[in-house]
Amino acid sequence: MLQPTETEKTELVSAIFGQALAQHANTSKFKSYFRHYVSVVCPASSGDAVIELDTSLLRSHGDVIKYVQFLTKDPALTLDAFVAANASQKSIAVSVREKQHISRVIVEVWFAIDCMAQDYYSPTRQGPSLQQIKWEGNTSFLAFIESSFKAAASQDGHHWPLSKTQIKSLKGWKLVKRYGIKIRGTNNLLEHLDFDTNTMTLKVFHQVSFLRAHLTKTKEQPLDLSFEESIKQGSLPPRLLLETLLTFHDVLFPVASIREKKSRSLLKTLIAKHDFDGEAEWIEFVRATTEDITAFRYWGHRLAALHEIIKRPPPANAMVAWFERHTSERNALTVAIVGLFLSVLFGLLSFIVGLLQLILAWVAYKYPTAS
Repeated sequence: MLQPTETEKTELVSAIFGQALAQHANTSKFKSYFRHYVSVVCPASSGDAVIELDTSLLRSHGDVIKYVQFLTKDPALTLDAFVAANASQKSIAVSVREKQHISRVIVEVWFAIDCMAQDYYSPTRQGPSLQQIKWEGNTSFLAFIESSFKAAASQDGHHWPLSKTQIKSLKGWKLVKRYGIKIRGTNNLLEHLDFDTNTMTLKVFHQVSFLRAHLTKTKEQPLDLSFEESIKQGSLPPRLLLETLLTFHDVLFPVASIREKKSRSLLKTLIAKHDFDGEAEWIEFVRATTEDITAFRYWGHRLAALHEIIKRPPPANAMVAWFERHTSERNALTVAIVGLFLSVLFGLLSFIVGLLQLILAWVAYKYPTAS
């Protein structure tokens, strides 16, 4: 499949984000989004060294629009039912590989979620935030989405309010300069704020235009619109989108403040060197909210985990890590007691030596030696 033309880009933006934003389809506003779109839908046309999977079910950009509209009409469709319904219209058989390819393309370009991401993580990296992220054949799309973000959201509706001090400590430039954390962009919303302690890398969902566009599309809807109702409108819950945008612009990169020169400088570097969305440098208010949205429901526990890491930074090198692994609390107490005993002993010896020197000096003064 070739890259979308200007006309096709306009049709895609109209279908994905709404007719009101179609006029911006070929501007810098959606430059980062379409760079990602091309890498997912037609990677071979961008010059990447990849093998593009050929499937008769996904031949054009119009097919992408048609399949997503079909899926959003009924979020309860399973992966198998979704593919079978579209395959039957063309009377063709679809392999498992094709089925996975189609689902990944549709979900990733429309909802910014890699529904096959589980295949790319080793068991050691599949922590709580990276589980349940594969859309299986007999699972409904709605169940997949809800279970995926259940791992990210705090349990039982519990919020994670952050104090102003905690928010200030999580500024991106502080993470980089003080704690040696690398910040890298991700196009997978499920990876937002995921921190890898092995590589000291924090992933940040950087597609700011994508978030703003979907928030504009649903700005008349309740902030706590359900997943089901949101998907039927071709979007994600407004609270999820708004929280993601706020963690970006209010926590990590508060560039709205003229005093935040370091935040702006870091963001410019990430845009220039690591392909962050160029629109992220600018602030655009697309949805007002009257409640304290900083009581983060979806990303609160990841922010809290990141705050714990900077309070107790991991070992600076392999030697320190070895000592930490092989030193129990009991051994540490023993070492402390021995250290205290040795300090007292050496202090006593120093006192005795000093006293002897004083006595010798007095004797030498009292009984001077004849010349």
